[in-house]
Amino acid sequence: MQPTALAPALPPPQPPPASPWPWQRLHARLMPDYNRNATIYWWSVVLLGAAVLGYSLHQLAAMTAATWLQVLAASMLAMVAGLVPVRIPRSTNSFTAGEIFIFLLLLLSGPEAAALGSACEALVGSWRTSKRWTSRIASPAMAALAMFSAGSLLQTGLQALQRHGLAHDGLLLLGAILFAFGYFLLNTLLVTMVPRLKRNEPLNLKAFLDSFGWLGIAYAGNASVATFLYFSFRQSGIVVVVAAVPIIVILLTTGHWFFRREEAEEAVRKAREQEAAQRQALENARHAGMAEIATNVLHNVGNVLNSVNVSAELIATRVRDSEAASLGCAVQLIEQNGDRLGDYLTNDARGRMLPMYLKQLAQALEEERAEIAAELAVLTKNVRHIKEIVSTQQAYAGASSLVEPVHIVELIEDALRIDNSALAGRNVTLLREFEAVPALLLDKHRVLLILVNLIANARHAMQRLPEAAHRLTLRVQVADPCSLQVIVADTGEGIAAEHLTKIFAHGFTTKKDGHGFGLHSCVLAAREMGGKLTVASAGPGQGAAFTLELPLKTERPS
Repeated sequence: MQPTALAPALPPPQPPPASPWPWQRLHARLMPDYNRNATIYWWSVVLLGAAVLGYSLHQLAAMTAATWLQVLAASMLAMVAGLVPVRIPRSTNSFTAGEIFIFLLLLLSGPEAAALGSACEALVGSWRTSKRWTSRIASPAMAALAMFSAGSLLQTGLQALQRHGLAHDGLLLLGAILFAFGYFLLNTLLVTMVPRLKRNEPLNLKAFLDSFGWLGIAYAGNASVATFLYFSFRQSGIVVVVAAVPIIVILLTTGHWFFRREEAEEAVRKAREQEAAQRQALENARHAGMAEIATNVLHNVGNVLNSVNVSAELIATRVRDSEAASLGCAVQLIEQNGDRLGDYLTNDARGRMLPMYLKQLAQALEEERAEIAAELAVLTKNVRHIKEIVSTQQAYAGASSLVEPVHIVELIEDALRIDNSALAGRNVTLLREFEAVPALLLDKHRVLLILVNLIANARHAMQRLPEAAHRLTLRVQVADPCSLQVIVADTGEGIAAEHLTKIFAHGFTTKKDGHGFGLHSCVLAAREMGGKLTVASAGPGQGAAFTLELPLKTERPS
């Protein structure tokens, strides 16, 4: 009886993943960029702020209607001021005069009233500047918490001065200024803590003061104005405060529109500078592109001249060592024995060898002639190639930025003529895959600049892997009814993934003697023509393919 084979034990079925709790889904929707520390901090501040607001409302509920009217009026003024921020020129910072009314409310009705007014102003400001509910909820809570804490310290200090008989307007003004700095530090720290926790960044006090120190000075100025209004209120009542409100509003509105105009003028100036810089960059790219073409021309002319020099040396050597000198010796023997030439050729030992010698000499001279003719053909071909290279360069050297009907295949052939000698004899197979494309409206100079650079770069990439047989593919194809693609693909060393995103950046190069401007000038030229230049590579050793995409604009009808 054969034992029965046991089937492998199946793993126990896994329970389906539990669906997230509703609060988890809400957190993922409202706080996708909050880490654990930032989330804990946000909830802590919001709950503390809510507790402060609840306590403040409870305390204000026992106050008189006049106090409630003061709180309502000051809060409304602070909210209105928050709608008209004054942006500081050449910065991203702005401030409002709402703190004047909030600080005055602190002196008149205590920290609970000021906390409520501060929360109202922060709610308006956050609603204007942010679309995230996390900011709209946290900003009023932080403002209320900071105002209640700093205001309570000020109130405690003023009460201590009164108990000791030291109450004085000068000390009140000094205390208000110190309170303003304390409120600035606490409120700004509470607000900026969230992004620091998200990025896990420690507090840099110097950077903090450099970025927000101006806000503390603005708070101190607002606290001083609020204190003087408080002094006037004690002497003359609410009339002085009411009269000061239009003055503050006018000053605030004037500052707002003045700085807005400064900001607009600054934006226009920057736009003009940017436009001028872009024009200069394009002009630099143009000159650099011509220098790149000229460098390739000189390089390839030099390569051809090497071949010319080799051919000239071979011809000179063959002429110097020619067998023609031996023909002179044979002629001299014939002249010396002219009166008995028949007997000399028949009976003389040396004379009998002369016909065979002349036959061999004729064969040698014919071989010399063939070799010299072949070298002369090579020399002529190389000289003609130099002429073609120089002629092609001259055709584009004076080219201006002019759009004209151009056959893209002819431009590719021109680019190959400039760089073809460097490709010759390097175990590179050149493949042309050209679709039939009519004459297009192109800038000949810029397109040639790009093609010469791409072909030269492909050649360099393949030269770095000399042991392999390489293939350079030039392809012209219509991508869609509006665009034409010219693809230069090689089987060279390829491009690493981390370099693909920065290969067109100015100054980036992987060549030892490169300057990092060739591809940068190409991408600028492509953009200037309304096209684009992209690259793809599977990685090191896998080759690369550059794609030049140009608008498919055909020749205008005459």
